Amino acid sequence: MFEKFYHQFVRAGYVFAVCLMIASLAHSKIMMSIAQFLLAGAFVLERVDLKKGRELLPAHPLWRTILLFIPCSLYLCYQSTVRGFKVFFTNKPALIFSSILLLHVAGLFFTTDFDYAIKDLRTKLPLFLLPLFLSTSGSFGRRQFFGLMFLFIASVVARTFINSWNLFHGDFVDIRDISRSISHIIVALLASFSLFTLLYFILRKRTFHPLLKVIFALVFVWLLIFIVLSHSDTGLVVTGVTLFLLLIVYFFRIPNRWVKLGFAVFLVAGIAGISWYFARVNEDYHHVNPVDLSKLEPYTKLGNPYIHNTEDLQTENGNYVWIYIQFDEMKQAWNKRSKIGFDSVDMKNQLIRNTLTRFLASKGYRKDAEGVNRLTQQEVGAIEKGVANVIFMNGFSIRGSIYELIWGYEDYKKHGDPTGSSLMQRFEFWKASLGLIRDNWLTGVGTGDMNIAFQQQYVKMHSKLAPSQRWRSHNQFLSIFVGFGIFGFIWFLFAILYPPIILRKFNDYFFLVFFIIAMISMLPEDTIESQAGVTFFAFFYALLLFGRKETDSL
Repeated sequence: MFEKFYHQFVRAGYVFAVCLMIASLAHSKIMMSIAQFLLAGAFVLERVDLKKGRELLPAHPLWRTILLFIPCSLYLCYQSTVRGFKVFFTNKPALIFSSILLLHVAGLFFTTDFDYAIKDLRTKLPLFLLPLFLSTSGSFGRRQFFGLMFLFIASVVARTFINSWNLFHGDFVDIRDISRSISHIIVALLASFSLFTLLYFILRKRTFHPLLKVIFALVFVWLLIFIVLSHSDTGLVVTGVTLFLLLIVYFFRIPNRWVKLGFAVFLVAGIAGISWYFARVNEDYHHVNPVDLSKLEPYTKLGNPYIHNTEDLQTENGNYVWIYIQFDEMKQAWNKRSKIGFDSVDMKNQLIRNTLTRFLASKGYRKDAEGVNRLTQQEVGAIEKGVANVIFMNGFSIRGSIYELIWGYEDYKKHGDPTGSSLMQRFEFWKASLGLIRDNWLTGVGTGDMNIAFQQQYVKMHSKLAPSQRWRSHNQFLSIFVGFGIFGFIWFLFAILYPPIILRKFNDYFFLVFFIIAMISMLPEDTIESQAGVTFFAFFYALLLFGRKETDSL
C-alpha cells in the first residue's frame, strides 16, 4: 500500500514539475530553474527500492532506526540515480541529443576565458538534464499531452495579455521592451508554436466539442492580433515560413492528383503574390517625387540660407532628405518643443538632428523652423524615441518593415555602417563569424572565448559597427561552427537530426512544427545561447521526442 502511494506521489511530483516548466517558459527564468530541480528530485526518487530500505533499516530499537535513516536514504537515492542513468544510457537517441552539452565541455580544451566558459556550460545544462529526466520517466498519453498543451497555450496567452498591457500603458522606447521577463524573440516563438497547436486542435476531427473549437479559433485570432500589435517581425516570419513548409510537406502527402494540382497552383500563386508585393514596395521606396535640383529656393521664410546637398540623394518616402535644410532654425524650434536637446541623442542613441531631419523629409516638410512647428506633439514624442519615418508611427505594417530593410541596406551600402539596421547588423555579425571560421575552421575558438574572439575580429575587420552593438553570430549554426570547428558543427547537426529520424518523429505533427520553428529561429538568432531559449528548445525537443506515447498527424 505504501509503495503504491509512494510511486503515485513521485509521479505527481514529476507531472507537477513538467506543468511548472510549461507554465514558466513564457514568464520566469527562475521558475524554469525550480522546475528542473523538481524534475531532478523526481528522477532521483522514482526508482528507489523501498523493499531494500526495509531490509537496511531495523525495526527496533527506535534510536538505531533514526540514526541509520539518513545514510540509508542517501544510499537508496544513490542506487536509484545509478538505475536512472542506466536507463538513460540505453536510450541512444536521447543520449546523442544530450551530447550537445559534451560538445561544449570538449570546447574547454581550446578555452582561455574559463569564467565565461563555466557560465556558458551552466546555461546549456538543460540540453543534458531535460532529455535525461524526460526520457527516463513514464511518458504521457494523448489526453495528458493535450492537457499539457492546453496549459502551454494558456500560459502564452497570459504573457500576451501582460505584454499588451505594457504596450498600451507602459513607458518604453523600443517596442521589444514590452516583454520584460522573457525575450520578445522567445515569446514570438512560443506564440507561433501555440498558433500551430491551436490549428491542429481546430482541424482534428471528433476530438473536441464544436464550442471548444470556437474558443480555440478565438484564441488563434487573438495570438495573430498580438503578433501584429507587438510589431513582431520574428513572429510573422517564423509563422509564415513554418506554414509554407508545412504546406509543402502535406502537398507531397496528398494522394489525389487533382487536389495536388490545385494545391500547387495555390502555392505558386501565393509565392507570385508575395514577390509582386515586395517588388511594388521596392518600387515605391525608390520612387522620387520630382524636384528640379537646379531651381531650389535659397532662403527660408525667415530669410536664413538653406543648405542643399544635391550629391547625397537619400530619400524618405520619395522626398530628398538633404535639401532645404536650415539647422539653426531647426535647433531653435526643436528646443522649444522638446526636453531632449537638438545636439543630443534620442532614446535609441541616435543623433536627434539626424532623426528629425529624416522624419521631416518623410512628411514632405522642409527642414526649417516652419517644418518643425508643423509637427504634432505625438510626432515630437516619436522622434524623441528614435522614430525616423512617419510610416513607423502608423502601427505595424509589412510595407513599413520592408521599407526599413531596404533603407538599412541602402544606408549600409553607402556608408558601410550597419549600426542603424538590425538586418545589416546581422550581416556584419555573420561576416565576423565567417572570418573566425576561416581562421579557426578545425578546432573553433573554444567554449569560453567566443566574446573575446568576436571583439578581436571586429577590430581586424575595421568594422564601423558601434562598439556597443558588436555582438556574436546571431545565427546558431554559425555560432556552433565558430566555437567548435568543422567536426563540432557536423556533430551538432547529427545530434539534432539523428534522434527524430531514427524514431520517425518527423511524421508527428507537433514535433515537425516545433522543429521547423526552432530551426528557423536559429538562422537569425543564437537561440540556445540564452537560458529561456535553450530551455524552450531542450524541453520541447525532449518532451515531443521522448516524453509521449503516441504520435499525431493531421
